Amino acid sequence: MLLDLDVISLYAEGCAILGTGGGGDIYVPTLIAREALAECGAVPVIAAADLPDDALVLPVGGWGAPTVCIEKFDSGDEGRLLCEAAEAWFGRKVDALMPSEIGGGNGVQLVSWCARLGLPMVDADGMGRAFPEGDMCSMHLLEVPPSPGFFADERGRVVTVTPADAHGLEEAARQFVIESGGVCAGADHPMAGEVVKTSTIHGTVSLALRIGMALEQGGVDGVLEATGGVRIATGKVVDVERLTSGGFARGVVRLEGTGVDGGRSLAIQVQNENLIAMEGDRVLASTPDLITILDAGTGRAVPTERVRYGQRVAIVGIPCAPIWRTHRGLEVAGPERFGYPGPWRPVEEGAP
Repeated sequence: MLLDLDVISLYAEGCAILGTGGGGDIYVPTLIAREALAECGAVPVIAAADLPDDALVLPVGGWGAPTVCIEKFDSGDEGRLLCEAAEAWFGRKVDALMPSEIGGGNGVQLVSWCARLGLPMVDADGMGRAFPEGDMCSMHLLEVPPSPGFFADERGRVVTVTPADAHGLEEAARQFVIESGGVCAGADHPMAGEVVKTSTIHGTVSLALRIGMALEQGGVDGVLEATGGVRIATGKVVDVERLTSGGFARGVVRLEGTGVDGGRSLAIQVQNENLIAMEGDRVLASTPDLITILDAGTGRAVPTERVRYGQRVAIVGIPCAPIWRTHRGLEVAGPERFGYPGPWRPVEEGAP
């Protein structure tokens, strides 16, 4: 499989849907990726199962508040800086890059890095979506060490951290995010190919592309068919509360139902990503399942930082990767981790 100029926009739209509102806006990363692909050629995508066991794979992505990314652009050099830091540490070349999270701009960002560095991209990630915190990844669940971690910002500053666990990684990353003005690039959980095969969520790059193709052909219905998702409600945005603090974008999106959903009032709680959808005291869907706001007409994802009063939207729920439905997965990324009511219920089963 190749990511090239013919499919990069479709792939990006799929990443936006898997971002559940977060992961960063795809507009600028897509433009940067198109430029890199035009100059350097297509990026090969390798199945995790096809990696050499001794390959050095570097999961990479952006950290910080998605709202900041709209106005504070990367320099474009962060990928090279991260690879150089990792290569200096390990004393060998990085063999492939992998999205730390497939959702939003994070799924698109490394396409340009791969193109310019001449590296392949692994068809896997650590989340199967976007999550707000660094310990919310399959590598943490499966006890892959997060250390060393590398972080770089648009001014060329690079730091290396050696946290004892993923919680320490999150603390170190969030501090650098704040010092860097709200966003930075990072690489963590460096792995050998044999570890990637057993500790990541496979096929998510190709899934994003399939979703983008389904969106182009069938709009909202196409997205639901490609993801096994369900339509939670269709309505109008009537209020948005938004706050950036502690390196996160937080807030609430309130909606009123339209059409067959007329008379309904919903609220979606946000911490970078859409985490829980409620109708009064009734939980309609919650993390770790995906809650995505789609434009009711086009089916394109509306990220949290671009939600506006008056938008006509469809709220959809998408089943998460199976690893998040385990006891340990729900401990790490279930609703109770964020202080929301539980117990968690699969989105496809509907609200109680």
